[in-house]
Amino acid sequence: MFSLFPWQATQRAHLPPCVEEYLATSRPVDEKSWRDVSYSVLDLETTGLIANRDVILSIGLVEIDQGRIHLERNWYSLVQPPPDVQVPAESICIHKLMHCDLVDAPALREVLLELLARLRGRVLVVHFAQIDIEFLKRALRKLWGVPMQGPAIDTMRIAQMMYQQDMRLMGEEGMGRRMVTSLSELAEDARLPIYEQHNALTDALTTAQLFLAQATRLERRGMGTLRGLLRAGRCLR
Repeated sequence: MFSLFPWQATQRAHLPPCVEEYLATSRPVDEKSWRDVSYSVLDLETTGLIANRDVILSIGLVEIDQGRIHLERNWYSLVQPPPDVQVPAESICIHKLMHCDLVDAPALREVLLELLARLRGRVLVVHFAQIDIEFLKRALRKLWGVPMQGPAIDTMRIAQMMYQQDMRLMGEEGMGRRMVTSLSELAEDARLPIYEQHNALTDALTTAQLFLAQATRLERRGMGTLRGLLRAGRCLR
């Protein structure tokens, strides 16, 4: 239960409607087959990796329903950084987002309102979620004093769990086998196409395809419900 301090209660009374709807939407049923659950697969590009210092520059989202990616519903938005924030040269080398690309982008508040509308009632999927989810949690607290809703699944955590299972089954035969955690390497190992890296939308698409491959493998291992996927990769309750 999320408890409100007095100043938060006042703020909560004046939330935008889509934030209220996001908070009020019930979570999916854990016992459902994973194929009957709706997912939103997300990726962020930021000025760096420290959520209390860096800012979000772009968001990409890919939707999965009935075990299929729906490309026609992909969503991507740039985010205008605050006036006092300069995009570091080292981060530009990674994501290629320059000041001229961002100057006319919508502000974070506007982009997050659209994002929350798209997340409502869906399970969030992220690769290496520790970073992206911390950025979103801090932004929601700062803008509206509200928490981020779960559940959410981290494809990197699923990969780590499956690696550990495989090592137990292989025993000595698995000695020396390296654990892979990067998105591109996991996609390559699963023989999936790898799209442009460090673009929020194409990384979200790669993550969505990896998630479907992982969920299918977990289903074969008797973990074919949402509960099974959460047990393997939960990163937000």
